[in-house]
Order: sequence, then structure tokens, then C-alpha cells
Amino acid sequence: MTPSEKNLFHEISIHYQPQLVQIVCDQNLKDYLREKGNGSLQLADYILKEYQNCQHTPLKISRDSLAIEILAHTYVDSFSQAVSAAEPLLPLSLRQALKQLIHSIRSHTEIIDCGETEVDSNRWIWDKLAPYKSIIYGALGDRA
Repeated sequence: MTPSEKNLFHEISIHYQPQLVQIVCDQNLKDYLREKGNGSLQLADYILKEYQNCQHTPLKISRDSLAIEILAHTYVDSFSQAVSAAEPLLPLSLRQALKQLIHSIRSHTEIIDCGETEVDSNRWIWDKLAPYKSIIYGALGDRA
């Protein structure tokens, strides 16, 4: 495979590059996440495995960090409501950064750029939200 590879998973377009995965956030992604038995964790598992196959090295993003980022971009409005349930538990710096990020996501949701820390300045936010996964997944229900 080439250093930059594109493939489909359940009609979801995913592009693999060194230290970065780009997911097209369209109706195919939303339809996949709505199907019973599917979810962002299953998609994250697939992406992590396929990245390893394409790039011959693991993607340095945790399963939950990747799954939460996918959900945030796909369901930005629902996600912001889900995170607000955890807001009292979040450190102030994370709350402020999250509000800015959600505003930015609303205007840029066509492609989800999931990069390692060295290439993704927002990775730390998804990593810091991972410990709150049960609240986030619970609030989003079947869409998670």
C-alpha cells in the first residue's frame, strides 16, 4: 500500500496518511452510526487496525479518543449537550478549550481530521475527554 491510502468501510470514506486519518463526515457515516450494533467504538477499532495495515505502524491515538472525536464531529449539537452533563467534572481549562473547539467544529464538519499529537493541536482535548467516555456514550445512546 502507498503512504497515503483511501478505502471504504460500510460506504464511509477513510483516508490514511502518516500520523493522520481523515474521515468523510457525510450521510454514510451517520447511517452507519445509527444502525443497531454499530458505533464509534467499532469504527475506531476498524480504523486503528486498518491504519496499522496501511502505514505499518500503530496510530498513536487511543480507541476512546478516536471514537469521541468521531462522535463530536458527527453529532456536534448532541455531543455538546452530552459534554455539558460532564461539565462540572471537567477542569476549567478543558471546558474553555472545548467550547472554542465545538464552535470551530460546527463550521468545519465535512472532513474529520484525526491526527496524532504531533500533527493535531486538538488531540489533547479528545484524550482528556476519554476518561468521561461512559457519560458521553451514555448521553448519545444508540448513536455512540
